[in-house]
Amino acid sequence: MPTARQNYLTSDFLLLVLFLVVFLNPAMVWADLPAAFDLRDVDGVNYVTPVKNQSGGTCWTFGAISAMEGNMMMTGAWSAAGEPGLPNLAEYHLDWWNGFNQHNNDDIDPPSGGGLVVHQGGDYRVTSAYLARGEGAVREIDGQSYDFPPVRHQETYHYFYPREIEWYVMGSGLERMGLIKEKIMSEGVMGTCMAYDESFMSGVNHYQPPGNPMLPNHAISIVGWDDNHVTQAHDPGAWLCKNSWGTAWGINGYFWISYYDQWCCQEPQMGAVSLQDVEPMGYDRIYSHDYHGWRDTMTDCYLAFNAFVAEEAGLIQAVSFFTAVDNVSYTVSIHDQFADGELSDPVSTMTGNFEFTGFHTIDLDTPVNLTLGDEFYVSLELSLGGQPYDRTSDVPVLLGASYRTIVESTASAGESFYWNGSVWTDLQEYEDPNFPGTANFCMKALIVDRGLKVTPTEGFRSEGPVGGPFNPTSGTFDFEYRGTGSIQYEITLSPQVGWLALEGLLAGELAGGESGQIDVVLDAESAENLSGGAYYCDVIFTNLTDHAGDTTRRAILAVGDIQQQLSWSFDTDPGWSTEDMWAFGQPIGQGGQYGGPDPISGYTGTNVYGFNLDGDYPNNMPERHLTSTAIDCSQLYSVGLRFQRWLGVEASAYDHAYVRVSNDGVNWFTVWSNDSEITDSSWQAMELDLSSVADGQETVYLRWTMGSTDAGWQYCGWNIDDVEVWAIAAQGVSPVPDGAIPKVIGITGIWPNPFNPRTSINFSLPAAAHVELGIYDLRGRLVTVLTNQIFAAGNHSVTWAGTDAKGRQLSSGVYFARLRTGEVLQTRKMLLVR
Repeated sequence: MPTARQNYLTSDFLLLVLFLVVFLNPAMVWADLPAAFDLRDVDGVNYVTPVKNQSGGTCWTFGAISAMEGNMMMTGAWSAAGEPGLPNLAEYHLDWWNGFNQHNNDDIDPPSGGGLVVHQGGDYRVTSAYLARGEGAVREIDGQSYDFPPVRHQETYHYFYPREIEWYVMGSGLERMGLIKEKIMSEGVMGTCMAYDESFMSGVNHYQPPGNPMLPNHAISIVGWDDNHVTQAHDPGAWLCKNSWGTAWGINGYFWISYYDQWCCQEPQMGAVSLQDVEPMGYDRIYSHDYHGWRDTMTDCYLAFNAFVAEEAGLIQAVSFFTAVDNVSYTVSIHDQFADGELSDPVSTMTGNFEFTGFHTIDLDTPVNLTLGDEFYVSLELSLGGQPYDRTSDVPVLLGASYRTIVESTASAGESFYWNGSVWTDLQEYEDPNFPGTANFCMKALIVDRGLKVTPTEGFRSEGPVGGPFNPTSGTFDFEYRGTGSIQYEITLSPQVGWLALEGLLAGELAGGESGQIDVVLDAESAENLSGGAYYCDVIFTNLTDHAGDTTRRAILAVGDIQQQLSWSFDTDPGWSTEDMWAFGQPIGQGGQYGGPDPISGYTGTNVYGFNLDGDYPNNMPERHLTSTAIDCSQLYSVGLRFQRWLGVEASAYDHAYVRVSNDGVNWFTVWSNDSEITDSSWQAMELDLSSVADGQETVYLRWTMGSTDAGWQYCGWNIDDVEVWAIAAQGVSPVPDGAIPKVIGITGIWPNPFNPRTSINFSLPAAAHVELGIYDLRGRLVTVLTNQIFAAGNHSVTWAGTDAKGRQLSSGVYFARLRTGEVLQTRKMLLVR
């Protein structure tokens, strides 16, 4: 088999000639670049998100996220996705879940205990592994918490993915300065690094002379330049950089680094990194074996493949991989067969060239259908630089030698193979002198679920007072068929309601890749006649051909004001869960080393729940929780929490107090935390919005947290009283228009889906009929029968709690609801997520 080098000799020669011309006279290419440029003011338009203030050694996350946010401001991808305000992604989700630290590494069992210290460094290669496998990035409102790990994955999270990440080195003679400037102008904010030391600073100017031995210890981002800006260096010229130390530092959070600095734009892995084509994650799953991404390069290997087995049906829409050098030509293919040492049957192939070192995503011209259990193979041939691969590695992070550490990777036989010049060889047999047997190549397959894809993932919600007006009055859903061939589709409301209508092409045919759009429109006259309460129905997207991707989106109309639904006056102990010094009883007015003391009674009555009713909280304390019993909010919308607080806590740089909420008792969302010192000397009313977590949920838990605390000042801590849940109570599906007996027989929707712990299966009957509704697993085995009886004509709903016939909880996975009535048999897919 010929090598990639032989295939590309001619093109490489031409590229070499072009490179020499540009190298000898770079002014030919970059002469038109401005002498000064600032992304914050490009013809009056700002392309930089606000300066943030990092905690701990997390600068690398802020440098990378700043570049992603800036790229979306350049392209408009954030606002085009319907996101409000400026791009705002979660640095600390990356910090906790990058896979290289003691908190989590999926390549080891158990997945914690080894690797980097959380909050104590990382780099842009670590970032690329997290992003390439689809772990993030997520929005700040989804997963931003420093003191405790945010929830790793949530159905409600919005994910963003950079299709390209490019690494550049400017060169000691500044020969690629023009390239870096052009990329800043075209792609936005660029990540970089420096060795921060006061001795290198002069006012707001930084310059580390080349040859100085200090290694990089800080990551920032570049937002502009000025060729005439004078620094400590021998010649003028500097990069305008955005720091992550708040706006009180430097020039409102910004400063200058000389063009001639030791590391900025010069360090190969951190000096100049551009995260490009950032977009909402368009893939449903990613198959890969390189959990830690690009850790090393097999420089003498140009042809390799990864072997995968489909875990469920889907469509290979794209592939991704790394290139280790500039100007690399590639051929990437999806194969059906690897047998008797021969890789054969390519079913989709893409070729091209990447100009710069980095991470690349390629959409396939011919997507590949997968069914459960299919074996498939992603091969990659590169012209230069060799094949990047993952392995157990020594990770040099930005905090210096004391934080270099071994991060373990794992690999198994049959996953990655390379062409040794005569035969395909399992990478497990490669005699890597560094941690043999832990390596996998970096080719990934990016999968979309076959069938209908509906966006956004959220439903439609409108609200207003009794009698109106209501806002919003309409919403839009986009739908696309992902697959080969074509399907027939239909979009309906279930049940039919008077206050909402669908507009657009509600039925028809879609070929693979084709899309459509419908509007949901509020009928103001009908809505204005509704009494107070929450009304709902489902928008049902049905693939009539094979039902792949059948989807439900709930529409909710919240009429009137929220009302008190539940309350706890604490006249008696409700039996909530307490940890450590949390207790129910009467406070005695003690404590207050700093701030004020505890109260001497509740806001009403005698008792409270408080942390240390006898005085102050202790020093060096981890988080301690007060947790309510489960609260049923399944029929509540616009859920809010009200309570009386008496709290003393030091500023959040030292001590912490939180209010959190959960709908499963496992994943917790912070709805309030102290951002400064609090010294209550009287009872204070608090109102918090819980709707994004609690609405329509059967098991909601409230939690008040004291801690963590440092070794300094002590305060009286939490006292709470008169806890209330306020919401709009559901009034059902609302009146059905006259004569609106269902015309269609069968399952009309499953909501929520995915679900945990329970879901509702809705079905309609145009006439009374006997209905048998059962749950089946992936192997077609009956799990449980939900109902087997006669139902009247109309719309009906049956709840399944994710259990078998004996009431035992089932594991996460795909299940099927099968409805049989008369000669009609319908099946719908559900996903149980524990």
